[in-house]
Amino acid sequence: MEPPKFTQAEMAGLIAETVAWMQQQRDIYRPVCNALSEAVKVKLRPFFPAETLDNLRLKDLSKTGETIPYPPFYERVRAGGARVVPDAAHMTAIPFIDVALFNRQPTLRTVFHTLVHVTQFSIVGLEKVMEGYFRALNDSGLWMVVPYEEQAYQLDARYTKDPDDVFSVEAEVREWLTNGKF
Repeated sequence: MEPPKFTQAEMAGLIAETVAWMQQQRDIYRPVCNALSEAVKVKLRPFFPAETLDNLRLKDLSKTGETIPYPPFYERVRAGGARVVPDAAHMTAIPFIDVALFNRQPTLRTVFHTLVHVTQFSIVGLEKVMEGYFRALNDSGLWMVVPYEEQAYQLDARYTKDPDDVFSVEAEVREWLTNGKF
């Protein structure tokens, strides 16, 4: 059964609420997060600008017993029962603009994946990225077909397969944006 579609007004409300919530979470967690280690920066510098790596702050919640906060709008998103969205408690990580929370100890791959999203936010804009998530969710009911997720998984797989095959994540995001893939 296909989930009921959100109206344009409901979509606009969900996008605005998500953007506000993400900004709020960023503001709450940034003061208690850590910068990337120099060792991680050195490994990721060929793929990301120094500014992106220097600005990211992260927190490994598994060390504190916390989990990624449950988005307050999730119940409305799941209404209808046929929408597949990740459960915050089981997510590996979530980026809040330039802050990332991890439910499990971060690996280079999960940090890389998260930095792809940070780059998407920076280039495309947080509101436009969230609009893309909700549009795909509204059309298909599936979170995993969101083009932003597709790109992040493709790029982290490419990185993991051969970390010596250097490419610019910024260029990849700009290419998808220019070619209308988002």
